[in-house]
Amino acid sequence: MQNATQLQATVIFCATLLGVPAHAGGFNLDHQNAAALGAAFAGAEAAAADAGFAAYNPAAIAGIKRSEISVSVTGILPSSNYSNASGTLLGIAPVAGAASGDGVISNAVVPNLSLAVPLTDRLTVGLVANATFGLKTGFDAESVVRYQARASELTVLEVTPMAAFEVTPSLRMGAGLRIQLLDLALTSVIDAGGIAAASMVAGFAPGASDLAAAFEASDVRIGYTAGLHASLTPRFDVGLTYLSKIDHSIAGDATFDLASSVAAQVLNSAIGLFDADRFETELATPATAALGVRYQASERLMVLGSARRMFWSSFDVVELAFNDGVTPPEVLTQNWRDSWLLSVGGEVAANAKTMIRAGFMYDESPVNGAFASPRIPDNDRYWLAAGLTRTISQSASLDLGLAYAFFSDRRIDIDGAAPENFFRGALSADFETQVFAASARLRLKL
Repeated sequence: MQNATQLQATVIFCATLLGVPAHAGGFNLDHQNAAALGAAFAGAEAAAADAGFAAYNPAAIAGIKRSEISVSVTGILPSSNYSNASGTLLGIAPVAGAASGDGVISNAVVPNLSLAVPLTDRLTVGLVANATFGLKTGFDAESVVRYQARASELTVLEVTPMAAFEVTPSLRMGAGLRIQLLDLALTSVIDAGGIAAASMVAGFAPGASDLAAAFEASDVRIGYTAGLHASLTPRFDVGLTYLSKIDHSIAGDATFDLASSVAAQVLNSAIGLFDADRFETELATPATAALGVRYQASERLMVLGSARRMFWSSFDVVELAFNDGVTPPEVLTQNWRDSWLLSVGGEVAANAKTMIRAGFMYDESPVNGAFASPRIPDNDRYWLAAGLTRTISQSASLDLGLAYAFFSDRRIDIDGAAPENFFRGALSADFETQVFAASARLRLKL
C-alpha cells in the first residue's frame, strides 16, 4: 500500500507541476536536475550515489547508503519571434495577415521527482517521475503562418521504476522500465476556400473561407533505460547510458469546425469532406546513447564532460489518417537527422559547504532545414550555465542552476508545390529564439 501511494504521489506531482513544455533539442527536455543544469549537463551520466541524477543514468542510485528523495523544478523562459513572413496559396494568391509576431514558444515548468531506497549494501531500488519531452508553439489566427501551423502541444510524462547493483566498489550497473504517457494536441487552419476553388465550386477563392480544426490524443507505451558507472581510477569516473526508442500508436479525436467556414459546409454537403471525428497517427520518442566523465583534477576542482547521441532519424513523417474515408491524410514530412549534444564544465569547492560550477553545451538541432516547419522552428543552440550546491545539514542540500541558450537563426522556406503543401501553400519566414532557464533542487537523505 505504501509503494502504491508513493507511485500515485509521483504521478500527481508531475501532472500538477508540469506547465507547458518548451522544446530543447528537437522536443527533448534535459532539465532534470538543478546541479546538472548548472554545469550545462556535463558529466551528468557519471554522477554517483545521487538519486537526482537517475534520469541521466539509473546506475546513479547504486551505492546510496540511506534512502533519499530529490525534488527539482526548472522554469524555462524563451524569447521567440518570427519576421519577414510571406506566403501564397495555390501558387497565385498571397496570404494576408501579420508578417511578424512573438511568443512563438511558450514558457514552461519542468519537474523531476526521484526516490532511492537501499535494500542491501549492494542493491538499491528507485523511481523517477519526470517530463522527458515536450513542446508548445502557437501563432495568432491572423498570422501569415496560420496555414502551416496554428498551435502545437506535445507533453510526455514518464514514471521509471529502476534498480541498481554495485558489482564491485568500482563498477555499478542499473536499469529501469520507462512508462511513458504521450499527449498530443494540434490545431490547424485549413484553406477550405482554396479547396473549393480548386474543385471548381463557384463563389470561393483561396484564403477566403478558412476552416478551424483540432486534433487531440494520448497514448501510453513502455520502454527501458540501462546504464553503468565505473571508477577507472580513484580520480576518474565514467558513466554510460542508453534509453530505448518508444513507438507510440496514437488514436484520438478530430474536430472540424464546419460553422467557421461556408466553403467547408458546401464541400461537406457535396462529398462528405471534413466529416471525420477520429484520427490515427504514429509518433516515436528517440533512442539516446550517452557518455559522461568526471575527473578530480585537484582536491578542489572536478572537470566534467558529456557526449550524447540522440537518434532523431526515426522522426520522419507525421501523418494524421482520418476515419471518414473521404478527408485526405494530413501529412508533414520531417526527415530529421540524428544529433549530438556535447558539453564541458567544472565544479570547484568554494568551502566545506559550498560547491560552485559552470559549463558550456553545444546542442545540435535534428531539424532538416529543407523540411523545417513553424510547428518546430528549431536550430542549433549554445548553452552557458552556472550554479552552486549548498550543504544545509548532514541530511539536506540545496542546488541552484541558471542557464542561457542562444539559437542560430532559423530560415523557413516551404515549397507550396510539394503535394502535402498544395493547399497549405508556400511560406517563407525568419525565426529567432533565446532561452533562459532557472532551476532549484532539494535533496533529502532520510
